[in-house]
Amino acid sequence: MRRSPADDTEVVCLESRRCRTGLHVPILDGYRRRSRQVLVRVRDGRRAGAHRTGGGRSGELDGPIRLAMAAARASAPESTPSLPDPGEPPLPSVDVHDPALARLHADAARRLLKAVLRDDEAAVVEWTVGQAAVANSRELVRGQRATAIQVEVRSGNGPGAGFVRHAARSIDDLDLDRLVETARARRAPDNGVGEPPDGASVLLAPEATLELLELLNLYAFSSRSIVQGESFLLQHMGVQVFDRRLHLLDDGGSKLGLPFPFDLEGRTKTAVELVSAGVPKTPALDSATAARVGLEPTCHCTGGEEACPLNMFLGSGDHNDPSLFEIADGGIWISRLDEVECFDPGRMRVRARARGVRRVRDGRLGEPVVDLVWEDSLLRVLSNLLAIGATSYSRTSRDGFLGGTTAPALVVSDVDGLAPAPEPARR
Repeated sequence: MRRSPADDTEVVCLESRRCRTGLHVPILDGYRRRSRQVLVRVRDGRRAGAHRTGGGRSGELDGPIRLAMAAARASAPESTPSLPDPGEPPLPSVDVHDPALARLHADAARRLLKAVLRDDEAAVVEWTVGQAAVANSRELVRGQRATAIQVEVRSGNGPGAGFVRHAARSIDDLDLDRLVETARARRAPDNGVGEPPDGASVLLAPEATLELLELLNLYAFSSRSIVQGESFLLQHMGVQVFDRRLHLLDDGGSKLGLPFPFDLEGRTKTAVELVSAGVPKTPALDSATAARVGLEPTCHCTGGEEACPLNMFLGSGDHNDPSLFEIADGGIWISRLDEVECFDPGRMRVRARARGVRRVRDGRLGEPVVDLVWEDSLLRVLSNLLAIGATSYSRTSRDGFLGGTTAPALVVSDVDGLAPAPEPARR
């Protein structure tokens, strides 16, 4: 950075090792992958440029800095806010690294699963050991090692199998025994598969809620969706579009999810209200994008001039599982959503395949139902809530270790677009 000819230079280094294995899973893409990325960003006068490379040695950074300078010279002049300096607030004291998880290997992971699973149960475990470092020419230096583990457990086979998925920073916080018991409690007796009722309420398991939040994150709250003009927030900022009980927070310091203390500009993360009482408040913005759109930065930079929430929490309610089943009585339970897509970001129209569907009868899970295709608007779904669960589950962010999303179960009324899914084509 001292040799850089730019007015400001920033280097971000990301390194990770991702592993996956399982037990009683016949077809599994097990892997052990290493990744190393370096992002160089420069600001020269009123121009900014960036370059990303897979190299990680300090002696190899002169080339990426020159390429970032070339990108800056080719860019249009604009306001370039200053990089953060050592005067940033101190980092929160959150424990994000588990030494036992950092030492975990595939054989040991399978032994952990074998100790708690029965012969007709299966699980997939994925864990990441990573580190992030940010340094800039204003003498800000920050680094952090982090671990994350995510487990999917299936109890039984077929449409009535019980399913649960959860993620945590450490093996102990994952509480594998509790997850297995939850999967068993969600298991249906083998008594055939039925059709869904018409016009019924839907109880979304936390795992299904999390999939919908990921779409909301990508297509509404990310800086890219704002810059590209796709986000519904451009027309609905400060307007109540969701149920008043819906609160969406991003908090990198909360130990309840998968915390991480700083963003990839080196700024200390703070709690940011994304949605308060059903009213969208702000998207995620790095400093450059915030200056471009005339809003305040939110300390959510994910590298370059991009930002998205990495520590989202959907506020939990006061309904335990028995209460949720009573409220959704006569409707259906959706265990998880696959093949999730957003085909109309402006109206948040989404499509997904609902799996692990069950009838809800007499305040409990009933018989399995065929897989369903669900097409609806998230704006409509999240404004028609009957109840919010008290227990939340988490999933890791796409990179595997920088954060995660946490959410409870939701009971939704007046659901549109539920239909039996077509059978897969036979070869």
